[in-house]
Amino acid sequence: MQLKSQLLQSLKNTIPKAVKIDSTINEQIIDGNSLGTKYVQITSMDATIDLVIWAKEHDKYLNELYQKYGAVLFRGFLITDDSAFQALCQSFTSQLLDYTEPSTPRTKVNDKVYTSTEYPKDQFIPMHNEHSYTKNWPQKIWFYCKTAADAGGETPIADSALVYNLLPAALLEKFEDVGITYVRNFHTGIDLSWQLVFGTDDKSVVEEHCRKNAIEFKWFPEDSLQTRSTAQAVVKHPLTKQKVWFNQAHLFNLKNQDSAIQEYMKETFSDRVPRNSYCGDGSPITQEDFDTISAAFEKAKIIFKWDSGDVLWLDNMRFAHGRHPFEGPRKVLVAMSDPYTNNFEPKVSEVAKAAIASARKQTSSYFLRTERPQTRAWLRYRLAGLYRILAMEKLDEGISGHISFKVPGEQELFWVNPFGLFFEEVTPDNLIMVDMAGNVVEGNYPVNVAGFCIHAAIHAARPDINCIVHTHSPMGTVFTSLGLPIKPIDQTSCMFFEKHTVYNEYNGPVLSDEEGQNLVNHLGDSHTLLLRNHGTLTLGEELETAAMLMIAAEHSFQVNIQAHAIGKPFHVDPEVARATEQWIANPLGMRIEFDAYLRKAERLYPDLLKYRPE
Repeated sequence: MQLKSQLLQSLKNTIPKAVKIDSTINEQIIDGNSLGTKYVQITSMDATIDLVIWAKEHDKYLNELYQKYGAVLFRGFLITDDSAFQALCQSFTSQLLDYTEPSTPRTKVNDKVYTSTEYPKDQFIPMHNEHSYTKNWPQKIWFYCKTAADAGGETPIADSALVYNLLPAALLEKFEDVGITYVRNFHTGIDLSWQLVFGTDDKSVVEEHCRKNAIEFKWFPEDSLQTRSTAQAVVKHPLTKQKVWFNQAHLFNLKNQDSAIQEYMKETFSDRVPRNSYCGDGSPITQEDFDTISAAFEKAKIIFKWDSGDVLWLDNMRFAHGRHPFEGPRKVLVAMSDPYTNNFEPKVSEVAKAAIASARKQTSSYFLRTERPQTRAWLRYRLAGLYRILAMEKLDEGISGHISFKVPGEQELFWVNPFGLFFEEVTPDNLIMVDMAGNVVEGNYPVNVAGFCIHAAIHAARPDINCIVHTHSPMGTVFTSLGLPIKPIDQTSCMFFEKHTVYNEYNGPVLSDEEGQNLVNHLGDSHTLLLRNHGTLTLGEELETAAMLMIAAEHSFQVNIQAHAIGKPFHVDPEVARATEQWIANPLGMRIEFDAYLRKAERLYPDLLKYRPE
């Protein structure tokens, strides 16, 4: 009864006076609902008039109607076959689209023509904008009713700007900045398979597509895949400049199913139901939100009855569409065109920003309360501890490698490990103090000549640097032999983005002032220098910074080597890499992590504890 009354109301809203384009063609501007949403109906009184030919002859006129109203229904024309429908669509676009990354089952019937969603005839399909769950979508969508149903089967439409205006401000505020997160779980035998959705059996192709389109993915046993992506809830229409509700939050949501199916899905799949949607911040879409969105679409709905041969041309951003249940045979074909890309970036609300700032402040305050004495005794202890840490992490190589630290208040003096000892044998007591001429001014061991040439040159050239770490670590030696920079492949490797350089020569051990100066010249103001065929140098104003950079470098070497051995990894966007470097490569964070490593070293080398200052 409700559907019948809506159809009657739609007929009542029809403006009775039609505009005659010529003796056989009428134009009607129809009020589709009580809220005043209009669409255009072009009717041919002569069923032999070929729509493809007629539309091409009147393309300027039709484009003006489309731009003004966004919905044009053609009725009573001749459409010879499926190819003619495609030709009609092609005449109004420069690019027809494939139905990629589908969310519903369809069949391809022509090069760029598909069946509409092949759901059982007794099911409603809620109104939605095509592909609004992705960052790429068609601006235009065409429907061709090849065979009208005996009863029902309407394709309701709704003005997306009207839907936006009908939604309460609180709901819009909740979703507009953070978008909608869509989670799909591909299980064998239910819903669409990942092979069908991504058009391949090759998992590596799926993964590449996901990376390119900012889709998180995770493989599970039994060939199961989970994807997660966040897209816009609202966009501004490029032509009308109106904000439109543009997403599939209610369609994807589990609440879209009846209660029995919801319970079955939860019992069968737990938290990995085939599809669900969430607020972009990860919070659930409440029943109240779901009902409010559904009610807005219902208020904005326009219904017209299909006649066989009808063609509907919609602006996919201005109008959502759906499907009513039907009886008897029904065949509606679909084509899409004019790709549009929207790189949605969720915004952090002011409340969230304040919460993050508060959390950072509390974290900083907690660790800043930790006493960090700067006495010579404590500095020597932490320096000796660093040698043990690198030994623990297997970043040493026999008696090679060296770490220096400037003696406080003495710019011409630095501590360094005694030559001839393993890193695990270094203690605060056997560290030697060396001057800039290479003389051991304190200690009972000789200095490593190559180490002195490196450290003295850099300390002299970089007064901002107090600590220098040099190792021939396993992965560092392999990676530097490639003569390549560290690529920002993961979060840790972003620590080196635009902060390291490569010294692409190897002239044997550094045994001269000249070679030491060459290193300085290549270093510039970087904090890390990769020595080809040799090893790695990391620098820091604080000992902890230089230490953690060396450990991070070893991780980055391994990630870079393995990723490039497997394929062609995607690199972190430069702006993101810069922001990441600033976030994680900060002195406080490195102090915190160094302290954790030092505690671990003290457990592994308990003899170190007897040197710990009171």
